[in-house]
Parts: sequence; C-alpha cells; structure tokens
Amino acid sequence: MRRVLTSPSVHFVILGALLYVTQGVWNPAVEPAADSETMREIHVAPLKLEELRANFRRTTGRDPTQEQLDALVRDFADREILYREALARGLDKGDRSVKWRLIQKMRFLEGREQDDPNTLYREAVELGLDRDDIVIRRLLIEKMRLLIKLGAVSEPPPESTLAEFYEKNAEDYRQPARVSLQHVFFSNDRRKQATQDDAAALLDLVRNQSVPPADAVKMGDVFALGYRFRNNSEHNLAKLFGPEFAKSAIALSPGEWHGPIRSAYGYHLVLVEDREQSALPGLGPVRNQVLQRYLAELRDAELAKKMETLREQYAVIVDTAPGERG
Repeated sequence: MRRVLTSPSVHFVILGALLYVTQGVWNPAVEPAADSETMREIHVAPLKLEELRANFRRTTGRDPTQEQLDALVRDFADREILYREALARGLDKGDRSVKWRLIQKMRFLEGREQDDPNTLYREAVELGLDRDDIVIRRLLIEKMRLLIKLGAVSEPPPESTLAEFYEKNAEDYRQPARVSLQHVFFSNDRRKQATQDDAAALLDLVRNQSVPPADAVKMGDVFALGYRFRNNSEHNLAKLFGPEFAKSAIALSPGEWHGPIRSAYGYHLVLVEDREQSALPGLGPVRNQVLQRYLAELRDAELAKKMETLREQYAVIVDTAPGERG
C-alpha cells in the first residue's frame, strides 16, 4: 500500500481527478460577482502598513527599509488577490474545513452546542463570519495557489525530458563520501589539560607496537555513543561529534591510526576501516526525487506566471497617512 500511495503515476491520477472536479471553477474569464471596480482595487490602509512594519520589526528587531516595506506590501497584495480570486470561483462553497470552522465559530460566539450544524453554517454565512476569519482566509489562499499549480502539468513528462533535467542538476544528487571508523576517546572532563597529550602518547604507542584496535579502545575513556561507526557521511559525523571532528575524519586515509582529533567532547584517535568516495548515481536510483522536483518547479513557474497576469487586473493603492511616502 505504501508503494502504491507514493507512486508518481498515482499522483498524476489524483491530480487529474482534482483538475476534472475543479475545471468548472478554474476559468480565468470568470469575473467577481460584485462591482468590478471595487473588486479590482486593493487598498493598503495606514493601519495595515503599520501592522506590516510591526511584524517585520518583531521578526528582525529593526524597521524595514522602504524597499523591504514595498516587498511586504506586494506580498500582502498577492495574498489579497488570491483570496478574492478564490471567492470569485466559489472555492469556499462546500469546503468541509470552511464549514467546520464556521460551525465552531457560531457555537463559540452564541453557545449553541446542540443546534443543527447546517443551520449554524447557513447563519454564519449570512452574518459574513467567513469574510473576516483569518483561518478561512489562509485556507482559501492556499487552495487557490494549489488550483493554479494543478494547471501546470496533467501527465508525466517524457523520459528524455526527465533525463535532461537530471543532467542539468546532477550535482544536487551527488552521494556524499562515507567512512566506517573506530576511535579511542580522551575526555576533557576527566583529563583536563592532559587530554591532548595523553591522546598523542597513545597514538605513538599504537603505531609503534601495532596494538589491536580492541585493545586500543580500552586504553581510552568511556564514550557513551560507542566506539565503532559504520557508513557515516560528514553530515552524520557532525551531528555525533561536531563539525571540526567530522571535517577531519571524513578526509582520513584508511588502515592507520590518526590523531589527536578534537571533538565537542575531547580528543580522539581515529582508525578509518573503510571509505566510500563521493559519487553521482544514475537517474534510476533517484528518479522519483528528480520527478518530484521537476514537477514542483513546473508548478512554481505556473504560479509565478499566473500571478503576473492577475496583478495586471488589480490596482494596489497605498493609503498613507499625511506626511508619509506613498
């Protein structure tokens, strides 16, 4: 079942079904039912500008530059466009999430826990409770984005197209070098200033007297994570030992002891048992990843293209306070 649900072909069937169901509402020629002049203007009031500034200030600790504020206004306008387009296409009608939200809102506001849900929903719509609800607004914006993206592709790309896309981005799929290693640990907490010197002394001993790895490990300190690590990339080693250790260990030659190498815990002597070089896989092993990225880029491009068209149909009017720049 997991293989079926993750199959790209199944994804295309689902997307195709969604397109079929939504084709009646996805019609760029559909105009909003209200007065077109009103619907085509987006006013950014002084209070909204201050809200945008305050949100930026809360996130970054400083006021936005004019360029950054312009970008915030553009993002707000884009979301407003998507929201209005969603309403114009009736994406709020029959949506279970919207209906559930409005029912819960009516129950909370009026305490009518036992009333018929359909009655509560109809009354909520009549009262316009859906028009100022931030959760519903976000839901419809994302729904509109998804609907636009679904129009980007309706069938799997040819294999030659996918192969060309992979070749263009092959380095992004490169498998990292991996090492299998053993180590002897010397604890900073236990040995204090002598930690590095003790590690260096043992390194001379194991090199000159051919001490077996199992015996060498016993000459160090206890390491809670263990003493043998198989098939680890630099990224994995960094999570275990810290970036300084990982960068050194991944470059070591196999078959001999190296050190002392510092980690987040102390110093280590390291014996690399095996090393796999970084390599590029063929398309086959990463085909599903490549396909999903290819489709995602197509959909993002479709959204960007459609947003350019929609922006041309709206006038964004920044209503600044007296003395402020518009």
